[in-house]
Amino acid sequence: MRRLVLLSVVAFLLDACQTGYEGDENSPYYAVPAGSVLTLHQDVEIPPHRAGVFLQGGQIKPLSQINQYYPHCKFEVLKISDVPRTVRADRFTIEKVAQEITDTVDAGGMRLAGVSIGIGIGINTRGGDGGSVRAFATRLKLRSAGQPDVYLLSCGQWAYPHEGRHVSIREIRRVLGDVFTLQLAPRKR
Repeated sequence: MRRLVLLSVVAFLLDACQTGYEGDENSPYYAVPAGSVLTLHQDVEIPPHRAGVFLQGGQIKPLSQINQYYPHCKFEVLKISDVPRTVRADRFTIEKVAQEITDTVDAGGMRLAGVSIGIGIGINTRGGDGGSVRAFATRLKLRSAGQPDVYLLSCGQWAYPHEGRHVSIREIRRVLGDVFTLQLAPRKR
């Protein structure tokens, strides 16, 4: 009987994780729906030996000028090149969306990186002081028939586990400024 109750609780929790948040699109709990469209309004040059460009405050900036504790995005291509490359203005369909939480620093041990998909529950079992910084990332897998090498827009911010959250759609739009427009697909019911 106990096993049946435990299985029922686990099934309920797993089902609850799959439904997604249906409220305000400007909440960090509201993920960009698959089928949404990201429109690039200007050509973007990818520097040599780089996989993409960073955006913050509506501008394309070098990584050295990005404050990672505030919302920022990275627009990426699949292949790194020895020469600059241009991504032409285009419309990209968002095929898949994932929200991830990555430990970037952990003062409690030598763990340098780890990933958690969805809702993160911080339980410190190693006895350390728990001091760590996490990256709260929303990854949008992109598709364009004309530019198949363009594949990802990652948006997020760093924070301590007790303060952290994913960026909202409003914050993503602020980061993208006039460079991109994000048009949401209707939610499937």
